[in-house]
Amino acid sequence: MSQTVRKGERTRSRILEAARVVFARHGYERATIRAIAAEADCDKSSVIQYFGTKQQLFREAVDWQVDLGELAAEDPRRQGESYLRSMLADFTDHPDVPMIALLRAAMTSEDAAQLLREKVTAGSIDPVAATLEGPDVRLRAALIGAVMFGVTVQRELLRLPDLAAADLEDVLRLAAPLVQQLLDTPHGAPTGDL
Repeated sequence: MSQTVRKGERTRSRILEAARVVFARHGYERATIRAIAAEADCDKSSVIQYFGTKQQLFREAVDWQVDLGELAAEDPRRQGESYLRSMLADFTDHPDVPMIALLRAAMTSEDAAQLLREKVTAGSIDPVAATLEGPDVRLRAALIGAVMFGVTVQRELLRLPDLAAADLEDVLRLAAPLVQQLLDTPHGAPTGDL
């Protein structure tokens, strides 16, 4: 691999990291190519050279996968805890996760909100719904996502004092049963495809 290619890859990575910071700090509408270039310590033309437009840079900067489908093989009685633990761990272990920039941008940009809807639907609602039985599988999967995103956003992004200060195990002890209840087939409900 040539020196120029490696330098180009480093510059591109630096721009992506800077874009996440700027989009997370200012949202999509107020973030500028100039501010991203300054954060990346490069010139504006480099940002345009590597990514073209602000929209293309944004889409790449917030590219992340919520993949709850991978956790579906876990112990079915503890699946709710596994889902929630995994999501909270992603935020705790990776505070620069692209989802933070996307969540903040989604509050002010319909394009960002649509992108967030697509990612959440494809990464969490679709795979979880595919594992559920009984009635209302799509609604139950959406509610699971709502509980998990709500806990995660309030604990890790908004840093609401009571939730942010709570021990992770206490959060899981109280919240995981809510998720598990939605995962379990409702008592007396018919099973199979609906």
